[in-house]
Amino acid sequence: MSSHEYQDEPMFKRPRLDIADSSTSNENRPFSAFFSSVRRSKKHPVLSDKKLIVYNLRVERPPLAQGYEDDAWRRLEEAIHAIQHNQQPKESLEVLYQLCENLCQYNLGMKLCDQLCNECSIYIQQQFNELEQKQSQIRGIFLYLDRSVVSALHGSLWSLGMKLFGRVYQQHQRIRDKVVENALVLMQCERDDTNADASLLQSLLHMLIDLQAYHTDFESRLLSETRMYYSNEGDRLVQEMDMSIYLKHVAHRLHQESVLHVKRFFDKSTKVPLNSIVEQELLTKRAEYILDKSFASFMDNDCEDDLSMLYRLLRKVNALDLCVKHFREYVKKEGISILQKKRGVADREVISMILSFKKKTDIIMGHSFEGDERFSEARRDGFDYFINFKENRTTRLLAAYTDYLLRNYDRMDEHQLEKGLEQGIALFRYLRGKDFFQALYRRDLSKRLLLDMKSRNAEKNMLTKLRKECGLAYTSKLEGMLRDIKHSHELMLEFKSLPEGRATPFTFKVNILTYGFWPSYTPVDINLPPEFADVERRYQDFYNTKFSGRKLTWQNSLSVCDVTANYPKGTKELTLTLLQTVVILLFNDSSIQSLGFREILESTNLDELELRRTLKSLACGDHKLLRKSPDTEDVDDTDTFTYNEDYTTPIQRIRMNTEKLKEVIDNNSNVPRTVLINRENQVDAVIVRIMKSKRQLTHGALLSDVMRQIQFPLTAKDFKKRIEILIEKQYLARGDNDIYEYLE
Repeated sequence: MSSHEYQDEPMFKRPRLDIADSSTSNENRPFSAFFSSVRRSKKHPVLSDKKLIVYNLRVERPPLAQGYEDDAWRRLEEAIHAIQHNQQPKESLEVLYQLCENLCQYNLGMKLCDQLCNECSIYIQQQFNELEQKQSQIRGIFLYLDRSVVSALHGSLWSLGMKLFGRVYQQHQRIRDKVVENALVLMQCERDDTNADASLLQSLLHMLIDLQAYHTDFESRLLSETRMYYSNEGDRLVQEMDMSIYLKHVAHRLHQESVLHVKRFFDKSTKVPLNSIVEQELLTKRAEYILDKSFASFMDNDCEDDLSMLYRLLRKVNALDLCVKHFREYVKKEGISILQKKRGVADREVISMILSFKKKTDIIMGHSFEGDERFSEARRDGFDYFINFKENRTTRLLAAYTDYLLRNYDRMDEHQLEKGLEQGIALFRYLRGKDFFQALYRRDLSKRLLLDMKSRNAEKNMLTKLRKECGLAYTSKLEGMLRDIKHSHELMLEFKSLPEGRATPFTFKVNILTYGFWPSYTPVDINLPPEFADVERRYQDFYNTKFSGRKLTWQNSLSVCDVTANYPKGTKELTLTLLQTVVILLFNDSSIQSLGFREILESTNLDELELRRTLKSLACGDHKLLRKSPDTEDVDDTDTFTYNEDYTTPIQRIRMNTEKLKEVIDNNSNVPRTVLINRENQVDAVIVRIMKSKRQLTHGALLSDVMRQIQFPLTAKDFKKRIEILIEKQYLARGDNDIYEYLE
């Protein structure tokens, strides 16, 4: 504890109401005189007049008595009222001074100051109200003078009175400062919601307006204090509050300041600068921070109302560009996250997740962002980015999703199917490689048509949607495939109406596939059983008679047979490929116990690799219609095969052709290579067409023109490669300054 030193210094004399006797004044008496006589103090070493040193002094102030604070303020308030009304206070000034000192020593000074300011403000307002009443009475007496003379010189007696009072008011700077300070204190209490005297504040500000001192004395101070107040509040609340609550608080503050406070207290001219300050301090300065902290969370949790609040607030301060940027980046990030989900997620489920995400953004776009075109464009940019992020991945997923819908048309009602197809088209619009989707769709359509897993109405509906998006040229081959199936059915009806058609020993159906419409397939040669070969010959004769000059090429690898198999435990219906059927019919002769690989190869005349695949599907798959010896997974030249008479299954109809035919179609389609070749041909054709029209172009100008005319992504490297090839073929020549010239 530090020591305290008391030196001989004059003591402060408190004011007294009565007249003190100078002979008894203690003003110049030393400290020691209060403890002893002069004679004794001179002899005592401790009680000397020079210095008193106290070490480790600890003074514990006793607590205020209960009710002391309220009682002290009541007595001080009575004294204030007495002085304001030119009356003598009931108590002495010394006692009143002691009351004030005691309250201050117990840390009640700030509260006492606020109470005093409030009393002074009330008094000033009362005086102004009295002035208004007196001025009104005077105006009533001099009403004729007011209308006939004063109105021409001063406007009105009322204005003249206010002007004269204002002139006196302007001469007293301290009063002006006190009025403004009190008004600002009351305003802060109003904002803090700490029992502010709203009527007093309202009266003070109206007085300043009447005295024409509002703009000169008060407004600038108000705006400065407001900026500081909301700057501090913003710094504090963005750290303490959840962003949802913070945005509601900002909306409340804006309404409070621009509507309630302007209506009750301020001049209308204050509304714009005041509102601007609140917006800047609570929103504009913190917009980036608010978005970083809240936007992704609002989107993840579908907080549509919070996003709507955020949108409307940022629109007020022209900060929507920041919100648009965050929305675009969120769509990109979330879309890529969906595409990268692999474990336990089927391909069509990925598309379903993307569609759910799109539906979510649709709702937010309409409800929260009010259909703002800037957000629509940002959403398009985001979807375009992540859908084409990994080349061809989303295209494959979307093609598989569409194929699933069209293959399972019988498991859903018409409305569900239409909704699914429409959603798929919505994603299709974002694809840059629409030609790749076309090739995949063409391959899948061929499977559905050849395996009879189709709904003609659903297929036509989908093609109508694609034609609407990309034009007739895009769907011409696909529509040709549907026409082929329809025409084939009509030809079969005509063939069966003829004697040679009715004489076939089994049900027979042929699909005529026009070359160019369908994916190309590699013909597979095989020795057909006599009954099969005879029916095939009859139909070919019929077709050649009807269409002279056309040639039929039989695609044995795509043919399907329904076979009835009689087992000891019952009959089974087997759906097999033609190759499987030819092999298994070799065992239909009861005299044949087993056949070796080479014997089967010689009998069927199949390609060796194709035969191995066929035998493996019959002897090593889930349905073992043949037994293989030895019982291994691979088929060797030395293996032997026997008919499995003991084959059993609870399934009545066994389809073994589906996966086999899908494999054949997939292997023959080679979609990526086909698309690549088509793209190269299209780029070459576009380049030649442009150069033929313009004769000369720079590299950059030619690239720009080509990019505008093609509908798939093209890199600068691939473009340069096509240019070099066309130069080699002498379609183009390279001139000076990187200019290409067209050669006739």
